[in-house]
Amino acid sequence: MESTTKPIVRLESETQLRIYMLPLRQKILRTLHTLGTPATAKRIADMLSLSPSSARHHLLRLREIGLVEHDHFELVNGIRAEYLRPADVTVSIGTNRVDALSEDREALTAAMLAGVGQRFQKALAGQREREIADPSLFCGDFLGGIAHLSQEDAQKFYRMVRDFLDMHTIPHGDSDTAWEFALIMYEANT
Repeated sequence: MESTTKPIVRLESETQLRIYMLPLRQKILRTLHTLGTPATAKRIADMLSLSPSSARHHLLRLREIGLVEHDHFELVNGIRAEYLRPADVTVSIGTNRVDALSEDREALTAAMLAGVGQRFQKALAGQREREIADPSLFCGDFLGGIAHLSQEDAQKFYRMVRDFLDMHTIPHGDSDTAWEFALIMYEANT
Protein backbone atom coordinates (compact mmCIF):
# COMPACT_ATOMS: atom_id res chain seq x y z
CA MET A 1 0.00 0.00 0.00
CA GLU A 2 1.35 3.42 -0.96
CA SER A 3 1.73 5.73 2.03
CA THR A 4 -0.11 9.05 1.98
CA THR A 5 1.10 10.07 5.41
CA LYS A 6 1.17 13.80 6.01
CA PRO A 7 4.27 15.64 7.18
CA ILE A 8 4.85 15.56 10.93
CA VAL A 9 5.32 18.70 13.00
CA ARG A 10 7.38 17.64 16.00
CA LEU A 11 6.95 19.85 19.05
CA GLU A 12 10.36 19.45 20.64
CA SER A 13 11.06 22.71 22.45
CA GLU A 14 9.40 24.03 25.58
CA THR A 15 8.20 27.08 23.63
CA GLN A 16 6.55 24.95 20.94
CA LEU A 17 4.88 22.73 23.51
CA ARG A 18 3.62 25.72 25.55
CA ILE A 19 2.12 27.30 22.43
CA TYR A 20 0.33 24.07 21.54
CA MET A 21 -0.87 22.96 24.97
CA LEU A 22 -2.92 26.05 25.88
CA PRO A 23 -6.56 24.80 26.08
CA LEU A 24 -7.90 27.80 24.16
CA ARG A 25 -5.50 27.11 21.30
CA GLN A 26 -6.62 23.48 21.28
CA LYS A 27 -10.20 24.74 20.98
CA ILE A 28 -9.24 27.09 18.13
CA LEU A 29 -7.48 24.27 16.23
CA ARG A 30 -10.43 21.94 16.74
CA THR A 31 -12.81 24.67 15.49
CA LEU A 32 -10.71 25.24 12.35
CA HIS A 33 -10.54 21.51 11.65
CA THR A 34 -14.27 21.04 12.26
CA LEU A 35 -15.18 23.95 9.97
CA GLY A 36 -13.32 22.33 7.12
CA THR A 37 -13.00 25.70 5.39
CA PRO A 38 -10.61 28.64 5.84
CA ALA A 39 -11.75 31.23 8.37
CA THR A 40 -10.84 34.70 9.57
CA ALA A 41 -9.80 35.51 13.10
CA LYS A 42 -13.11 37.39 13.38
CA ARG A 43 -15.11 34.27 12.53
CA ILE A 44 -13.17 32.19 15.06
CA ALA A 45 -13.63 34.97 17.63
CA ASP A 46 -17.39 35.02 17.05
CA MET A 47 -17.67 31.23 17.28
CA LEU A 48 -15.68 31.03 20.53
CA SER A 49 -16.83 34.29 22.15
CA LEU A 50 -13.38 35.90 21.99
CA SER A 51 -12.24 39.32 20.94
CA PRO A 52 -10.95 39.36 17.35
CA SER A 53 -7.54 40.54 18.57
CA SER A 54 -7.30 37.61 21.00
CA ALA A 55 -8.28 35.11 18.31
CA ARG A 56 -5.73 36.65 15.93
CA HIS A 57 -2.99 36.46 18.58
CA HIS A 58 -3.63 32.77 19.24
CA LEU A 59 -3.89 31.94 15.53
CA LEU A 60 -0.55 33.67 14.91
CA ARG A 61 1.09 31.69 17.73
CA LEU A 62 -0.23 28.46 16.19
CA ARG A 63 1.09 29.67 12.84
CA GLU A 64 4.57 30.09 14.41
CA ILE A 65 4.77 26.37 15.08
CA GLY A 66 3.39 25.35 11.68
CA LEU A 67 -0.14 24.29 12.68
CA VAL A 68 -2.07 27.12 11.01
CA GLU A 69 -1.30 28.63 7.62
CA HIS A 70 -2.40 31.42 5.30
CA ASP A 71 -5.07 30.47 2.75
CA HIS A 72 -6.04 33.72 1.05
CA PHE A 73 -7.06 37.36 1.49
CA GLU A 74 -10.51 38.80 0.73
CA LEU A 75 -11.96 42.28 0.91
CA VAL A 76 -14.73 42.18 3.52
CA ASN A 77 -16.60 45.48 3.97
CA GLY A 78 -13.59 47.31 2.56
CA ILE A 79 -11.16 45.59 4.93
CA ARG A 80 -8.50 43.16 3.75
CA ALA A 81 -9.28 39.99 5.73
CA GLU A 82 -6.86 37.10 6.00
CA TYR A 83 -8.33 33.61 5.84
CA LEU A 84 -6.40 30.93 7.70
CA ARG A 85 -6.66 27.15 7.63
CA PRO A 86 -5.20 24.35 9.69
CA ALA A 87 -1.96 23.10 8.21
CA ASP A 88 -2.29 19.65 6.66
CA VAL A 89 0.14 18.05 9.09
CA THR A 90 0.24 15.52 11.89
CA VAL A 91 1.33 16.84 15.27
CA SER A 92 3.78 14.85 17.36
CA ILE A 93 4.15 16.01 20.95
CA GLY A 94 6.88 13.44 21.55
CA THR A 95 5.20 11.23 24.13
CA ASN A 96 7.81 8.59 23.33
CA ARG A 97 10.64 10.89 24.51
CA VAL A 98 12.02 11.03 28.03
CA ASP A 99 13.26 14.51 28.86
CA ALA A 100 12.50 17.58 30.99
CA LEU A 101 9.15 18.04 29.17
CA SER A 102 7.87 14.48 29.68
CA GLU A 103 5.46 15.44 32.48
CA ASP A 104 4.06 18.32 30.40
CA ARG A 105 3.51 15.96 27.46
CA GLU A 106 1.75 13.47 29.72
CA ALA A 107 -0.49 16.20 31.16
CA LEU A 108 -1.34 17.41 27.65
CA THR A 109 -2.15 13.86 26.53
CA ALA A 110 -4.42 13.33 29.54
CA ALA A 111 -6.22 16.65 28.94
CA MET A 112 -6.72 15.93 25.24
CA LEU A 113 -8.05 12.42 25.92
CA ALA A 114 -10.38 13.76 28.61
CA GLY A 115 -11.70 16.36 26.16
CA VAL A 116 -12.41 13.74 23.51
CA GLY A 117 -14.11 11.57 26.12
CA GLN A 118 -16.30 14.43 27.33
CA ARG A 119 -17.32 15.37 23.79
CA PHE A 120 -18.04 11.69 23.04
CA GLN A 121 -20.30 11.41 26.11
CA LYS A 122 -22.15 14.55 25.03
CA ALA A 123 -22.57 13.17 21.52
CA LEU A 124 -24.03 9.93 22.90
CA ALA A 125 -27.11 11.80 24.16
CA GLY A 126 -27.79 13.19 20.69
CA GLN A 127 -26.96 9.84 19.12
CA ARG A 128 -29.73 8.07 21.02
CA GLU A 129 -32.31 10.48 19.66
CA ARG A 130 -31.04 10.15 16.07
CA GLU A 131 -30.88 6.35 16.22
CA ILE A 132 -34.46 6.18 17.50
CA ALA A 133 -35.54 8.29 14.52
CA ASP A 134 -33.42 6.28 12.04
CA PRO A 135 -31.78 3.07 13.34
CA SER A 136 -29.70 2.69 10.15
CA LEU A 137 -27.60 5.77 10.99
CA PHE A 138 -24.02 5.25 12.16
CA CYS A 139 -23.33 7.92 14.76
CA GLY A 140 -20.05 6.66 16.22
CA ASP A 141 -18.74 3.95 18.49
CA PHE A 142 -16.07 3.06 21.02
CA LEU A 143 -13.96 -0.04 20.53
CA GLY A 144 -11.55 -1.40 23.06
CA GLY A 145 -9.66 -4.61 23.57
CA ILE A 146 -6.41 -6.42 22.97
CA ALA A 147 -5.03 -7.39 19.56
CA HIS A 148 -2.09 -9.78 19.32
CA LEU A 149 0.22 -8.33 16.70
CA SER A 150 3.84 -8.68 15.72
CA GLN A 151 5.87 -5.48 15.76
CA GLU A 152 5.60 -5.45 11.96
CA ASP A 153 1.80 -5.92 12.03
CA ALA A 154 1.41 -3.20 14.68
CA GLN A 155 3.32 -0.75 12.49
CA LYS A 156 1.35 -1.86 9.42
CA PHE A 157 -1.97 -1.34 11.24
CA TYR A 158 -0.88 2.06 12.54
CA ARG A 159 0.25 3.18 9.07
CA MET A 160 -2.97 1.90 7.44
CA VAL A 161 -5.16 3.81 9.90
CA ARG A 162 -3.04 6.96 9.66
CA ASP A 163 -3.04 6.88 5.87
CA PHE A 164 -6.82 6.48 5.79
CA LEU A 165 -7.36 9.33 8.26
CA ASP A 166 -4.83 11.56 6.49
CA MET A 167 -6.82 11.20 3.26
CA HIS A 168 -9.92 12.50 5.04
CA THR A 169 -8.72 15.55 6.96
CA ILE A 170 -10.08 17.92 4.33
CA PRO A 171 -13.76 17.86 3.26
CA HIS A 172 -14.34 16.37 -0.18
CA GLY A 173 -17.89 17.58 -0.72
CA ASP A 174 -20.96 19.16 0.82
CA SER A 175 -22.03 15.85 2.34
CA ASP A 176 -18.82 15.36 4.35
CA THR A 177 -19.35 15.51 8.10
CA ALA A 178 -16.59 16.16 10.63
CA TRP A 179 -15.94 13.10 12.83
CA GLU A 180 -13.68 13.37 15.86
CA PHE A 181 -11.51 10.37 16.71
CA ALA A 182 -8.93 9.33 19.24
CA LEU A 183 -6.85 6.25 18.56
CA ILE A 184 -4.67 4.96 21.36
CA MET A 185 -2.36 2.08 20.66
CA TYR A 186 0.36 0.81 22.94
CA GLU A 187 2.07 -2.41 23.89
CA ALA A 188 -0.14 -3.82 26.66
CA ASN A 189 2.61 -5.82 28.39
CA THR A 190 4.60 -2.75 29.41
